[in-house]
Amino acid sequence: MFRRLTEALRVLTRRSPRNSPGSTPGAPRQLLLSDVPADARPRTKPAARRAPPRPTRPARYFDLHDDFRIPGRPELSDPVAVDPRQKLDSVWLFTSGARVRGVGRLRLKVTPPGPPLDFSLAGAGLTPIVSARVASVFRELAPHDVQLLPVEVEDRSEPHFILVATRLVRCIDDRACAEAIPYTAADGLPERVGHYRSISGLRVDPTRTNGARVFRTWGWPVSLIVSEGIKEALEHARITGARFAEVTEPPRKPRRKKAAAKKSRPKRR
Repeated sequence: MFRRLTEALRVLTRRSPRNSPGSTPGAPRQLLLSDVPADARPRTKPAARRAPPRPTRPARYFDLHDDFRIPGRPELSDPVAVDPRQKLDSVWLFTSGARVRGVGRLRLKVTPPGPPLDFSLAGAGLTPIVSARVASVFRELAPHDVQLLPVEVEDRSEPHFILVATRLVRCIDDRACAEAIPYTAADGLPERVGHYRSISGLRVDPTRTNGARVFRTWGWPVSLIVSEGIKEALEHARITGARFAEVTEPPRKPRRKKAAAKKSRPKRR
């Protein structure tokens, strides 16, 4: 290719230059690409192809609840106001998925006494009680999704907090759940229509969470849902008392029990 290009340049230099308007007489004419034969022109490399974008992995969420496998696990009562004249509205006050206001100082009892845990669900309302270590994780990773209320725990000097999830997200995937039974008008509770009577194998749609890191599920607020990042941070801190169950994977099919082999009786002769 370079040999052909050299020969083409020699031919052009032998030709008499043509004067163009504004050029100096006798000056050699500027070489144009059109003067070079097509087969002698340098070949340009084709533009590199861009790799197709990698598909983004859907977000994963987990149900955070008690680990009842811990032996001698202490039971915590529902939080109450330190001031006996102040009464809390409901045991579900801290698990409704909304910010709590005007409750004052709070305390709870421990029965029977046992080793302190970093995470517990207290009383009939299943109120999350966390240690200072757990509170720091939520305060750092989800400051806009939680409210941390100080609470006094009987016979314990360490600081504890009530973990309030302040976001209520409508994201339950009815079809993906193992079972989801909603309230209907026939139940005679019009204010509960659309909510769930019971759910088994809870599953949420991660595309409907709006990027929330901690939330309660609308219609079934008993579940406290956390993102994969918070789960990993809590596991890295090696907190005690907590257990995680993924709610974004397909529900597992129940295993079929193998029929017991029938014992063959010896035939009578």
